[in-house]
Amino acid sequence: MRKLLNTFCLAILLQWPVHGALAVEASSPFAEIEEVMDSLMENHINKPTESQLVQGALKRVSEQIGKRAKATVTPSAEDDTRSEMEYRLREWQTRYGLDAAGLNRTAIEGMLATLDDPHTMLFTKEELRRFQSSVDNEYVGFGFRLRMQENRLMIRDIIPNSPAAAADLRPGDHLLDVDGISLTNKSFEEAFALLKGEEGSEAVLTIYRPSENRTKHLKLRRATLAIPEVSGMPFDGNIGYIRLDTFGSDSAVQFRNQLLSFMQKGQTQHGLILDLRDNGGGYLSAARDIASLFMEEGLLMYMVDRNGVEIETWVHNGQDVGFPVRILVNQGTASASELLSGALRDHGIAKLVGTVTYGKGSAQQVIPLENGDALKITLHEYFTPRHTVVNHVGLAPDIAVKHEIAQVLEALRSLGVTRFELRESGDEVTVNGVDFPVAEPIFHNDAHGIQVHRAVLASLLQDSAIGDTGYASLSSIGKPVKNLAVRKQGPETILTYTLQ
Repeated sequence: MRKLLNTFCLAILLQWPVHGALAVEASSPFAEIEEVMDSLMENHINKPTESQLVQGALKRVSEQIGKRAKATVTPSAEDDTRSEMEYRLREWQTRYGLDAAGLNRTAIEGMLATLDDPHTMLFTKEELRRFQSSVDNEYVGFGFRLRMQENRLMIRDIIPNSPAAAADLRPGDHLLDVDGISLTNKSFEEAFALLKGEEGSEAVLTIYRPSENRTKHLKLRRATLAIPEVSGMPFDGNIGYIRLDTFGSDSAVQFRNQLLSFMQKGQTQHGLILDLRDNGGGYLSAARDIASLFMEEGLLMYMVDRNGVEIETWVHNGQDVGFPVRILVNQGTASASELLSGALRDHGIAKLVGTVTYGKGSAQQVIPLENGDALKITLHEYFTPRHTVVNHVGLAPDIAVKHEIAQVLEALRSLGVTRFELRESGDEVTVNGVDFPVAEPIFHNDAHGIQVHRAVLASLLQDSAIGDTGYASLSSIGKPVKNLAVRKQGPETILTYTLQ
C-alpha cells in the first residue's frame, strides 16, 4: 500500500494526532501522562507497550524521589499497567509531597527514555515556540552556530552584531558547559535545550580556545536574532555557491531567488556548490520545493510507518538544471538535509563531498496536548529513492575529505576548476572569491616562514601522503611543487596554485 503524505523532518507540523491521543478528563491529576501514553502507544514507530511505558515512568519518578527526598523507592516489576502506575504515583505524591505538574513531567520523561529515540520529546508551550522559531532561523539566543567535531561541540560561526560577537567568541572555540552543566557527550538537541532561554536572560558559558590554550568563563545575555536562511556568492569562474542553514518556512523562496540570480548572470555555467554542512533539517515541504528547482519530476523519498506501510513523496512540476551540482556535507548534515542530498544524488544530479552525514532518517509530527504542551513524536523512517538507509547510518560522501576548506577545494576541483586562490585574514578564509569561517587557521607563521595546513596541501596536490593534520612548509613535503606560491600581503596570507 502506498500513498502520498506531506509530513516533515525535524520540524513542525501542527495538527491533531493521526491516531490515539484520546481526550482525558481534565479533572484527572495524570491527564497529560495518559494523553502522552495514548499517543505513543498508537503512533510511535517503535510500537512501545503499556508495560514498557509504565515501568519507565515509575523508574524515573522513583529516581527523582531518591534525589530530592533522600528516600529509597524501588518500583515493583509487577506494576505494569496504567491503573497500577496511577495508584503508585498517587501514593508517592501523597507520601513525599510531590508537585503535580513536576510529577507529570518526570513520569513522561521516564516513558520517553524507554523509546531509545532522542527525537521524540515533550514541549511546553514556550519550548514549542522556541523550537519552531529555531527552524525558521528566528530565535532567542547568543548568536553562534555549533558544529560537532570529534564528539565536541565547537562554534562554527558567529552572527554579526550578536551577544556572541560582542563577547569576542570566535569560530573554533569549544563550548564546554552552560551554567556549570557539562556538554560532554551531549547531542545538538541536548545542547540546544541548555542554551535556550527567555530574551534578556543570562547564562555563563565555559569556552576553551585552542589557539590560546586557555579556558574562559563568559556571561552572555540572550537576544532575539533573525538570520537569513540562505546566503550565496559566486566563485570565480562562474560556479555558484549557496549556503542553506535550515529548511525553514521561507527557505525555498530565498533559495529560488538566489539560484535564479546566479542563472540569469551565467554564474552557474560551470556548476553549483550547495553547502549543507551543519544544517540540522527542517520542513519537508521546503526540502521538496528546493528539490523541484533541480528536477522536473521524481521520487523524493520513501517513508515507512510502524506497520511497514511504504509511503512515497514526489516532486512534480519542477525544473531540470543543466549544470553539475556538488553538495558539501558533514556529521552535522541531518534530516531534511540528508533527504535532499540523497534524492539529488540518486537522481544523478549531485555528488556529495565531505564526511558521513548525521544519520537522522526519521520524520516527526507535533501533536498538541490538552493543556497547551505538545508532543513531538517519531512516526516514520525514511529512505532515499534507491532505498538507501539513512537512519543511524548517514550518507557516505562520493568524495571523502575531512578538512572544511579541503572539502571546498575538492568540490571545485571536481567541477573542473584548475586555478585556486586562498586568502586568510583573522577567522575567515576566502576561496576563489567566497568567504568561509574557519575553526582553525590554514596558514601558520613561525621562524621558518609560512606553513600551510597539510589537508589543504594534500587536496591541492592530490597527494594523501602529505597527511591531513598539522602544518608543513612547501620545502618540507618531499617533492618539488610547481605553480604554487604563498606570500604575506598586509594582514592577509595568500596562496595561489594552478594545476599543471
